[in-house]
Amino acid sequence: MAILIRFSFLLILMSQAKANDQAKIAITLSPHLTELVFSAGGADNLMGVSAYSNYPVEATNKQIIGDAFHLNLELISEINPDVIFYWHNGTPLQTIEQLNSLGFNLVNIDISYLADIPKAIHQIAQILNSQPAEDVNLFASQLSQIRQQTMNRIKQSALIQISDQPIFTVNGQHWMSEAIQVCGLNNVFKDLTSLSAAVTLEAVVLNKPDVIIRLEPLQDENQLSRWSSIPAIANQHIAVLEADHFTRPTLRTLAAIKSLCKQVNEF
Repeated sequence: MAILIRFSFLLILMSQAKANDQAKIAITLSPHLTELVFSAGGADNLMGVSAYSNYPVEATNKQIIGDAFHLNLELISEINPDVIFYWHNGTPLQTIEQLNSLGFNLVNIDISYLADIPKAIHQIAQILNSQPAEDVNLFASQLSQIRQQTMNRIKQSALIQISDQPIFTVNGQHWMSEAIQVCGLNNVFKDLTSLSAAVTLEAVVLNKPDVIIRLEPLQDENQLSRWSSIPAIANQHIAVLEADHFTRPTLRTLAAIKSLCKQVNEF
């Protein structure tokens, strides 16, 4: 009898181990999370992605389940994922509550600092039982190298401009603000109470940024171009970054930082 019990218990353990070894099916609710899953080695686990998931190129072959605001719940139910990765700053609470009410397992991937990027990738890899890409472990050392190269640079003020109308920016607690600090720049709107917010043209003029960081070149007809009292305008110190590199917290953020530092060095 004792032998039969031990044998039954062994079968249960083997069954649980087999279940844990099975690939978990995942869905992402943000393009940067799709990219992080790929970096975590979870490409084969990913059965549904949010709209605009365009990197790496293999991500464009994945089934689109909607975006953070409008989800195809019928399709998600058909996929029946083991885990849905979301971003609490970019996914509406209503969406989260709706998915929770349907019994799905949601995992928030939070990135507040640059150091959180490789941590998030390892977190995803642990959940999916996958192997992260080799360059994940190089992120911290490469970032440290850039910091050492720019640590003696004269500090300048900068406007992080995400959009034109309204002029949208972030405060000092945002990881993009930390990213520009690596290049010796201080966010002129670091004291905003909100993590991200729209600011007035008058506020930009009064803060007189030495550098303006944009996602596309500044056109002559742009409202900022008329204000030569802004040092960045007067000196044409406009840094233009690849939008996906700078606005998505992924390993490619390093490329944005390198580009920014190079441009600032040439000013």
